[in-house]
Amino acid sequence: MGMISCEDDLDIYSESAISPEQINEENIQFFLNGLYETSTYIRDNYVFNDIRGGNYTWTALSGNNSSYGLLITGNGVDDSNSFSSSIWQFGFKNIYNSNVLIDAAQRLDKKEIEAEGRFFRAFMYYQLVTVFGGVPIMEENTVENIARNEAAEVWQFILNDLDFAIANGREFQATGNGRASIQMAKALKARVLLALDQKENAGNLAVEIINETGLVIDPEYDRIFRATNESTEILFAFKNLQTETNVRMSSLFWPYGTAWAGSYFVQPSDEVLNSVYEENDIRREVNIQTIVNSDGSSNTIVSKYWDVQPLIVSRISEIYLIAAEGKGLTQEGLNYLNELRAQRNVPTYELSDFTGQEDFLNAVLMERQRELYSEGFLFYDLVRTNKAIELPNIANTDQYLMPIPGSQINLSNNVLTQNPGY
Repeated sequence: MGMISCEDDLDIYSESAISPEQINEENIQFFLNGLYETSTYIRDNYVFNDIRGGNYTWTALSGNNSSYGLLITGNGVDDSNSFSSSIWQFGFKNIYNSNVLIDAAQRLDKKEIEAEGRFFRAFMYYQLVTVFGGVPIMEENTVENIARNEAAEVWQFILNDLDFAIANGREFQATGNGRASIQMAKALKARVLLALDQKENAGNLAVEIINETGLVIDPEYDRIFRATNESTEILFAFKNLQTETNVRMSSLFWPYGTAWAGSYFVQPSDEVLNSVYEENDIRREVNIQTIVNSDGSSNTIVSKYWDVQPLIVSRISEIYLIAAEGKGLTQEGLNYLNELRAQRNVPTYELSDFTGQEDFLNAVLMERQRELYSEGFLFYDLVRTNKAIELPNIANTDQYLMPIPGSQINLSNNVLTQNPGY
């Protein structure tokens, strides 16, 4: 799939560009497949919210002045930050690709394909708005420099695309978990509704997804990640084939010389090791492992990922947690939370265990941290509930957002403006 002209603020190369007119009835599916491949997460971006949210600390190999250490400490995060640049360029590259496909699908009257293209455009904008706030809305491709839209406008644009995907896409029973179905579009919409504090609507949508997909919480927690095709709960995952994208998450966590040898740039934080998991919680032994090295020393590592595995975008356990948060401190909300906890071998709750809605929300957020550890949720969960200010690496609410890359501001001839505090 193509990339936009290098003369504008998106900083992408024109020689790779594909025009919609080059896409026809015979090859449009190949371009759609290409969009799936290019939209597959970059390794570090997948766990950006874990890095920034307190799930990890740095290692001796990476150090506190590395790109990981800067996010973890909050020191020295500026407009040259590599995560900002990577997330920005990845997002707009794939928005450009999505627009090419959407334009061709409209010309060929392929509404189901347009629905998938608009899902991916919404997915990219969701990642951008949660990291940067307002960003330029590019409904059609252009070589012009585009000013930032307000965050509220971006959220509405995302909802419009998702509503189209829901109205015109294919059901999960037809797509399976390797394509973006109607129910996956609903799942992303439920995330958006949580971000907009429309919790009741998010909870209702989550219940729809549970009922429509027939997916159930997988009692074999390790199977979700290490044998994804056998799991009972995957709603959508990038296939991440070794012959194509080949994103190896384990390389971030496992030391050299181990079974899944990697760089060992981050490791579980003390909070995760000491405070997050309850006794007998089956998730801990999958997510965290202490390994003994050949010299007798040991390392505590994030052990969730082995080699090259599908990269999960959404699974039914997340949807149960959205249902619980959306329904709140009611018997129905509690039932969704308890069903997940029972499958993870930890005690269930009673309504009387909670002092009120805020207490229940805290329990749901903690369950999200346990269940979705290293799946890219934690920091934004804390931002959308205004709890990120309690993190040691966040000095003020301006730091809820990352800086717009300085290189992009320069390329835009200052049409783009910087976030406050940077």
